[in-house]
Order: sequence, then structure tokens, then C-alpha cells
Amino acid sequence: MATIVVGRFDTFEQAGDAARRLYARRFGTDDVSVFFLNPAGQHARFPIGGDMHADPGARPGGFGAILGLVAGLIVGGAIGVTIYRFGMPWWPIPIIAAFVGGYGGALAGALSRMRSRRAKAQTYDARDAGVIVAARVTSQTPESAMTVLRNAGANDIQHTEGVWEDGEWRDFSPLAPAQPSRSPTAKEPDL
Repeated sequence: MATIVVGRFDTFEQAGDAARRLYARRFGTDDVSVFFLNPAGQHARFPIGGDMHADPGARPGGFGAILGLVAGLIVGGAIGVTIYRFGMPWWPIPIIAAFVGGYGGALAGALSRMRSRRAKAQTYDARDAGVIVAARVTSQTPESAMTVLRNAGANDIQHTEGVWEDGEWRDFSPLAPAQPSRSPTAKEPDL
């Protein structure tokens, strides 16, 4: 495992400037990696796309669908029996009305349960999109790398552990929560 200092930038120009500053601080080309992090939901972690197996906001929809199905079957069946008794005496009407009511109730129940949880579910992505500059550091250089990234305008600077091979952070996960680093307050000297 390697110790890695990471910063997120809004543009490649800012990230390139930070990389040049790191090279000036004697970080090698195999010690600095620059890559783009896609926006939430666009990381293609699954063969059909997306980041998660299921939308967390949809989770309560199943229970809502069951509740709506039962209520819809009862209401639809009651309406069907009323129509059969007082209007049209055709035997499939109560059954058809119960199925239509069950379908409508299941749909309405699922949607109503999901709507209440929607705002909470929108925060599943752990990292913001942007250009990432990652630097492999030694035990003596993490403060220097954090100072360079901060002075170059980096957002979400973090200090973490990971697998670093061939100049790249191999086990980077766009869904892992960013761990903010306690960074020093010293300013980088002008070079």
C-alpha cells in the first residue's frame, strides 16, 4: 500500500499547474497521476451502466406497492360488485375491476413511498466530478504535496492509502467517500 495525497480541480489547466508544481518539488512522473472523475451515476460500474445495483430511493417502493395492491384490490372489487349488482350483471366485472384497482393501487403505493425518500437518496455518490491529481508520497512529503495542491486551488484534499502501480492509483473508487485531510496551513514558496 502506498500513501497518496489527492486533490480535485475544476479544470485540466488547474490540475496541470498543480502537477508541474509537484514536479518542481521533486515528485517524479511515476509519482503523480492526473485523471478525470465522471459525475455521479456515470461511472459504469455495472455492464448496463450506472454506479449502483439499485437506486436507494426505490427501496421503499416494494412495500408501498404491496400496500397499494391490497387497497386497490379491495376498492376495485367493491366498485366491481356495485356495478355488477346495480348496473351490468356480467360476472367478470368484479374480477376485472379488482385487477384494475390492484394495478392502480400498486403503482400509486410504490410511487408515493419513493417520493418521500427521494431527497435522501440523491446523496449516494461520495465524490464530486472533476479533475483529480493524485500524488504518491513518502513519509517525509505528504505535507509538501498537500500544500502544493491547496495553493494550486484544489478542492477536497485528502490523504489516503491505496495501490499505486505504473504511475497510477489502481484501486481508486469513485464511490468511496472522500476523507478530508487535516492539512498544514503553511504557504508554498514561489518557485
